[in-house]
Amino acid sequence: MMKDWVRATIVAVLTALAASVAELLDRGGSTTALVVLTGFVALGELVVLRPPHRAALPLAYAFMLVLVRATSPAECILAFAVAELVVLPLRTEAWSERVRASVEHFGAGIVALGVYRLADSIDGLSPTPRMLSALALSGVAIIVVHEVSAFSRSYRLPPIGGADLALVASGMLMAIGFRGVEARESVGLWSVALFSIPLLSAWYSFERLAVISRTSAQTIEALSVVPEMAGLATPGHAARVADLSVLVGDRLGLRRRDLDDLRAAALLHHLGHLCLDAEEVRDRPIEPAEVAEKGAEILRQTDLAKAGDLLATDDLHLGGQILRVVSAYDDLVTSGTPVDTAVDALYSGPGFVYDPRVLEALDATVAPSAVSPVGATAG
Repeated sequence: MMKDWVRATIVAVLTALAASVAELLDRGGSTTALVVLTGFVALGELVVLRPPHRAALPLAYAFMLVLVRATSPAECILAFAVAELVVLPLRTEAWSERVRASVEHFGAGIVALGVYRLADSIDGLSPTPRMLSALALSGVAIIVVHEVSAFSRSYRLPPIGGADLALVASGMLMAIGFRGVEARESVGLWSVALFSIPLLSAWYSFERLAVISRTSAQTIEALSVVPEMAGLATPGHAARVADLSVLVGDRLGLRRRDLDDLRAAALLHHLGHLCLDAEEVRDRPIEPAEVAEKGAEILRQTDLAKAGDLLATDDLHLGGQILRVVSAYDDLVTSGTPVDTAVDALYSGPGFVYDPRVLEALDATVAPSAVSPVGATAG
């Protein structure tokens, strides 16, 4: 797979070559700036903000705002099209996903252009407030189109936060600096470079956060197999329960943050077993409630306090109910009970033991596959 810096270098070299040719053919004209801005959009497609629990946001959206204000509609559309065509073969996804992303981002730019032209044509405001309002609405339009597209794939409303503000605010500053305000002197392309710095800082912060999150996830997964290696749980039990719990939770509409807590709790729900002293349980079987309470006690002393709450036996949160149902289901199936019979057995238990909503979601999740979760995730 081509490395990120190699892809960025390719775009930068192509932009420099195209800008040199444009300068030779139209010395001192606006063509060179148009080419450079197109290159910035292409580069912005390769550098994305990855906020937690939502679709990645390309920095290209900020550079699009400069084109929206500084160029004619025809030039703007041409620049968007060229940028997407240049970056299309450099994306790392499958080709169907590459085309979808390019079409989506091109469409977001076109919508932003339309919103800007419409808002900028409305009378009643002086030029500067009208321009600022038009730019702000244009930036919001880009984000809305992006999130509507993401919602059509995940059916989840994204958390709106700092990444959106950074993109829109930086794009507005670039656009204002590039062309100036009310015929006052502008900074030109230097403004684009200057106001890219906060965006790059945001990008670096999100990348570091992603690394920390991956490290945390790997640590949780490593800890999850300790009870299994000690013979205290069935091999693969924690991973199967975690995968199926997330599927059931997603079907019940849990937020992404809650799904992350549920997954962590499911992976570590046997960790408390390691804290029960041998003398304490030598002459009697260990009760699941004891394991759960010990695990909750451990996790509540860490950053996984919310996951610990899901393990507690007195927890009434939907996530805790999901974990208990799925864990019991996996125990039944692992012991040789057929999938349909296992679900029926959970239905036939006392009504106060398992949440009927969770049982219905579990049934709907595992029924289409009719495959045991042993060795493979059900559903």
